[in-house]
Amino acid sequence: MSIPRRLGRLASGFLSTLQEDERVRERLRTGRERGETLRGAFEAALRGAQEELRRAEERRRAEGGGSSGGTSAGTRSSRQSFGNRASGWASSPTFAPLKYPPNVLSAYDRLGLVPGVPMEEVDRKRRDLVKKFHPDRFPDPDKRARAEKVTSEINAAHDAIERHARR
Repeated sequence: MSIPRRLGRLASGFLSTLQEDERVRERLRTGRERGETLRGAFEAALRGAQEELRRAEERRRAEGGGSSGGTSAGTRSSRQSFGNRASGWASSPTFAPLKYPPNVLSAYDRLGLVPGVPMEEVDRKRRDLVKKFHPDRFPDPDKRARAEKVTSEINAAHDAIERHARR
């Protein structure tokens, strides 16, 4: 009998023994309940945030509806200032979900790019930075170690952005 087959039989026997164990069943049940509790808490937080956003929109409409013309231009300029942020925030100053996960935002920051640039620009920036910080350019061992670290960070940032772009 082959080794993979032996291992498979061993694993299936181990799992069948675990399924009969009452402690394992209790732990699974407890974990499931804990997950449901967390899901409920996140749903409540989401509902609260949505309610806060709705109230803020109503307040903004009420303030903007009182005067004609002048307030809409002020609102537009404030929206533009929030929309130009490099952190990925949407245009609403009160609450808006992030377009990008935090690890992707830090990856854009590591490469010195604004979130949302085309992938060709990300590739080009990565190439330039790797050329600049390639370990083979530094004969001193300390500088070489630092360059290896920086190069690995650059590659990791590029991979994070690439994985996010594929989704």
